[in-house]
Amino acid sequence: FQNTQFRIAEMYQKVETARLLTYKAAWEADTGKDPTITASLTKFYATEAAYDVAYQASQLFAGYGYTKFFPLEKLLRDLRVLTIYEGTSEVQRIVVSRHAMDGYKPVMPPLEDLPTLWSDKEPAVAAVEGLDTSKTVWRCRICGAIYYGDEPPEECDYCRFPKSAFKKVWPRA
Repeated sequence: FQNTQFRIAEMYQKVETARLLTYKAAWEADTGKDPTITASLTKFYATEAAYDVAYQASQLFAGYGYTKFFPLEKLLRDLRVLTIYEGTSEVQRIVVSRHAMDGYKPVMPPLEDLPTLWSDKEPAVAAVEGLDTSKTVWRCRICGAIYYGDEPPEECDYCRFPKSAFKKVWPRA
């Protein structure tokens, strides 16, 4: 019975979360704020949560959940359509992710801007430390892999990006 109780608690949690998101979107619209993002978030969360709750309920009903003796089977069919109509869940996710990524600022600088161990050292100091500064050093801008040679490799062995992903880091240009 504990499994059933947990399932019902999770179903209730999803319904209440969807309800609160709906209230927030309505409040934003009523107060003159732009409800676009909250409405998109609500649309994809609430429709998927409703379908999941109905599906979990059908699991609790076992085989009867799929028969016409209970309205659950029709509810499942009707709810599936809600994730498609009026903007699919995937489209709503794109809207929300674009908004979320607008304020994104990377924590680290681009990999190509990070110094290498020897790039800032004078050749004499590097030689004392055992670093070979006689070779040209290339770094993959994508994964940071280091390669030695006159030309960068055709592709990175690690991330498989092409030759154009490499930056010459030693000797400095």
